[in-house]
Amino acid sequence: MTGRHRRPPPPGPPEDAAALLHAAAAGRPVVEEGVVVFDGSAVPYAYRTVHRPDGRCERHLERLDPPPPPLLP
Repeated sequence: MTGRHRRPPPPGPPEDAAALLHAAAAGRPVVEEGVVVFDGSAVPYAYRTVHRPDGRCERHLERLDPPPPPLLP
């Protein structure tokens, strides 16, 4: 008799393993930048990820809202 629940996927390397290894091997930070729109949203976000040679990772996310409309005199 089979169970009702599926097994979790086997563990794997992190998604950014290549950038982490490159930063450690080169001895300098590796920077990834871009714009993303999340599922179910229409608002774009700018992201920046900095992988440090010592293994630290800094992530920044900023919402890209359009500027407010000009005030009419």
